[in-house]
Amino acid sequence: MWINSLPALFMTFFSATALADSCSASLLNLKPMLSANTYDVFSSSSFPLIKQYHLQSDIPEGCVVEVVIEVDEGTTWLKSSKNAEMRFEYFAETGNLIAGKWRMQLDANMAEAIFELRYPDAQWLEAGKYRGLLKATLFPINSIMELDQITLPIASNVLPSARIQFYGLTQRHYNLDLGSLKTNKIINYAPRLWVESTAPYSLSAESQFKGKLRHQSQNAKWDLDYTMRIANEQIALDDSNNEWKSSYSTDGTPLPIQIIIGNTERKAGGRYTDTVHIHIEPDLSYMP
Repeated sequence: MWINSLPALFMTFFSATALADSCSASLLNLKPMLSANTYDVFSSSSFPLIKQYHLQSDIPEGCVVEVVIEVDEGTTWLKSSKNAEMRFEYFAETGNLIAGKWRMQLDANMAEAIFELRYPDAQWLEAGKYRGLLKATLFPINSIMELDQITLPIASNVLPSARIQFYGLTQRHYNLDLGSLKTNKIINYAPRLWVESTAPYSLSAESQFKGKLRHQSQNAKWDLDYTMRIANEQIALDDSNNEWKSSYSTDGTPLPIQIIIGNTERKAGGRYTDTVHIHIEPDLSYMP
């Protein structure tokens, strides 16, 4: 007698929802750890600003999850109100960068993570506040089913700051030989100034002898008037607070200096000198 039998096939289906329900992990907190918040455009450091964050989660035993860290849907920069971009790089002991987002795995034994946003040097940025939305999203491994999400508004500042030097020179002091002095002589061969400022700025000058060249005898009766122009605009040398102003920030502008000698008639022969200090000040109203 022949008995025909059919093998039984048992199939079990697991839905993504069932997998997510089996791992009831959640995010508890996302907070900054370092108080530094200012990016210095003149810093010589490789990363003038490093922001560190602490992520805490609750993960049951036997559950492994992936957390995805991103700013503004996968960008790698913060933006100012003028849409200028402050670039950053992710850094963490674990994980990797994929499509502008930092991904790492967490489990019950490692339910916390510390990561950094590092802002590299050589970024020219105007003074202001640069903002973004930092987001951490929790997923089961190999699933797109979102378990939890937490966000944190973040911001970094660029302060109004400026510096000035002689164009192409490293020294802060320059001895300018005016040559033989004659009435209305124009000296155009002074080194140019090199100005950098994250905000509109002003220049002022301070003359040792209030805009006069003094004779080697140090007798004020022989004082010889002269004027100084920066980028074709006269700048006060006599404490009158007449500043040279720019309405714009600059990542580097050369400014020519011109000296014009006054009336040399009836002046004693000899050596005439003056010392001028040139100052730069950014507009502090641009403070973020």
